[in-house]
Amino acid sequence: MSTRRLIEHAKEVARFAPVRPAVRAGFRAAIASILPLLVASGFHLSEALWLSVGGFNTSFADKGGSYRSRASSMGAVALTGALSVFVGGLAGGEPLLAIPVALVWVTACSYAGVYGPTAGFVGNIAASAFVISLGLPASSFLEALVRVGFLLVGALWAMLLSLVLWPIRPYRPARFAVGRCFRALSDFVGEVGRLSSGGDSAAWQALIQGHHGRMRELLEEARGTLAAIRRGRQESGRGERLLVLFQIADTTFGTVIALADVMEILSHGTGVRPVQVEVERALAAFSRSLQELARVVETEGRARQLPALDWGAEALRDVLARADAAEGAQAMRVVDRAQALHAARLLTRLREYAGVAVETAASLADDRPSSLGQALLGIDLAERKRPFLEPLRENFSKDSMVLRHALRVGVTTAIAVWLTASLKQSHGYWITITVLTIMMPYTGPTFLKGLQRVVGTVVGGILAAVVAAWLHNPHAISVLVFFTAAISVAVISVNYGLYTVFLTVTFVLLAEVGSGDWSLAGVRIINTLIGGALALAGTWFLWERPEKELFPAQLAAALRANREYFRQVFSTWLGDSKGQEPTFGEARRKVGLATINAETSFQRLLSEPRRRTEPLEPLMTLLAYTRRFSAAVIAFSTHHERGPERLRATLERFAMKTEQVLEDLAGAVAQGRAPEPMPDFVGLLGGEGSTEGEVAQRVEEPLLQAQLERVVRQLTVLHGAASRRAPVSGTNKAQPFLQFL
Repeated sequence: MSTRRLIEHAKEVARFAPVRPAVRAGFRAAIASILPLLVASGFHLSEALWLSVGGFNTSFADKGGSYRSRASSMGAVALTGALSVFVGGLAGGEPLLAIPVALVWVTACSYAGVYGPTAGFVGNIAASAFVISLGLPASSFLEALVRVGFLLVGALWAMLLSLVLWPIRPYRPARFAVGRCFRALSDFVGEVGRLSSGGDSAAWQALIQGHHGRMRELLEEARGTLAAIRRGRQESGRGERLLVLFQIADTTFGTVIALADVMEILSHGTGVRPVQVEVERALAAFSRSLQELARVVETEGRARQLPALDWGAEALRDVLARADAAEGAQAMRVVDRAQALHAARLLTRLREYAGVAVETAASLADDRPSSLGQALLGIDLAERKRPFLEPLRENFSKDSMVLRHALRVGVTTAIAVWLTASLKQSHGYWITITVLTIMMPYTGPTFLKGLQRVVGTVVGGILAAVVAAWLHNPHAISVLVFFTAAISVAVISVNYGLYTVFLTVTFVLLAEVGSGDWSLAGVRIINTLIGGALALAGTWFLWERPEKELFPAQLAAALRANREYFRQVFSTWLGDSKGQEPTFGEARRKVGLATINAETSFQRLLSEPRRRTEPLEPLMTLLAYTRRFSAAVIAFSTHHERGPERLRATLERFAMKTEQVLEDLAGAVAQGRAPEPMPDFVGLLGGEGSTEGEVAQRVEEPLLQAQLERVVRQLTVLHGAASRRAPVSGTNKAQPFLQFL
């Protein structure tokens, strides 16, 4: 691996996420796991470890939400962990039995991920409890039952602490999730306003890349949080109001994207400076309103002060009225005036959304059912039940990433069990725990997490050795490990390596106090290195699907989602469909999710350690202009006037050709071939041999003309980027789309 790649990976290992440490969650986890262990140790209970395991795992499973959803996830962790500890304790006493049981049990736990992230998390926790119990075999059936009892007592203590003694308000996670959406929306709106006064193409592109994906991720997080609360409670007025606020945030996001697209076009206009100034002023005020709205949403009780809505499109309309009287160089072109009028309409719509949002947020403390804003509710958050066995059947194939990962983890863990038994390694379960913790479905994240785990363990081991050499009082060490356990949980969302540092200090010191063996820091480091090496070897050599094989399919899916969104928008605009804005919203959401998947796949591609460094510009252009194309279609979807009847046949051909180009680009990307030549859109809209001026005369509607040109421009750039990855001229065999990786 080159020095440059090592430096890049080192930066990733040390990178901190821009979030606050979860201090309360950390202390609650420490109380749930360390306090019972210290009490039990005071009574010299030999199975005190399982109190800590049950308390730590169950506390870790509390992700917020309604009481019912939190109790369900914590209870699932407790029950599956108890069963895993029982099976592992019995199987661990027979080495020949331990290996096949580990293969089957860990594979099954990992395969639980077919039911979603929560089930995958529960399965991973159960597998971890299993390998710990396997490494500490029970001497009898009764001892296995005793450790199950201790684990359940620890789990019940954690549930009592989280749900009764230290409860979290059930709507608090939803309030903060929706509040984060409005804060991110405020940042996006403010940036659009600043760029409206003269941002160049690079700045507008950076805006799209920096905000669109982040905003969609926050909206999906809020969607999931609201869905969990609705499953866990009877529907209430507060829940309905939060749902309205979520939908307003989503709809506002789409409208601001359309306004940004309009303002980027106007940046090349003539005599548009007054328009840009007024839009910037209105959006700056709107951004402040959104920040205040987020504060109101996040605050329990009735709001004392509501956001000011002293902005709108009136000043912009006055500017346009004065511009109509201007002459000469100050006169505004017809197409620019059409765009400015459209910007005024979009500002009016944003002001209406903001008014409903403020009124809804002000009534959040009222728990009575409400019909406020129901017209905006277009997305059904209720989960549709599927047959229980359907996910198992769907993923039982050689192409399933979940099945491949489950088998990979199961086989690697079985090898780790065999290796620790053969080497008679002290605390061998640290090896298997490392394998389970590091291994992820994709190579890049596994490599990064492995580096963080190894580096964090080495640093933590050294710190533990220093503390053990300096501090010999068991009571002082007990107090210290309480705080290190709290810190480890608090910082896990900040940086996984930092979490590993404090977790290593915690468990090494606990193990040393319990055993009196002050050399366990070195054992921990060695076992982590062995486990990390096994995890990476298993990821690379057992049914690996490198990201260069997965990325083309993700990018093709994003292009096809754009095609479907374009089809819906254009069909509705031409009057061929009775689709409404909520339909557009769902299709827009699918475009956002598909694009995020493609961008995430690309980032995993960059993090794979065996990638050869070659130019990535065509891929980055494809990703960037996939977002720009969807922004152009979003802008088109806000043009609610029905298409001119006299142009219907021409526009239908335009739509058909656009859909064909998008489908061909998706096929070219997925199959590793050159795309077909681009159709002549100028000729298509204006007839054979038409110029752009003749197209404008025929279309006659300046706004429609600009929006059609915008769609074609983004499509042309996408086609050019795909063509640059085409097979070399003169060869018959299509080369892989990512042959340079």
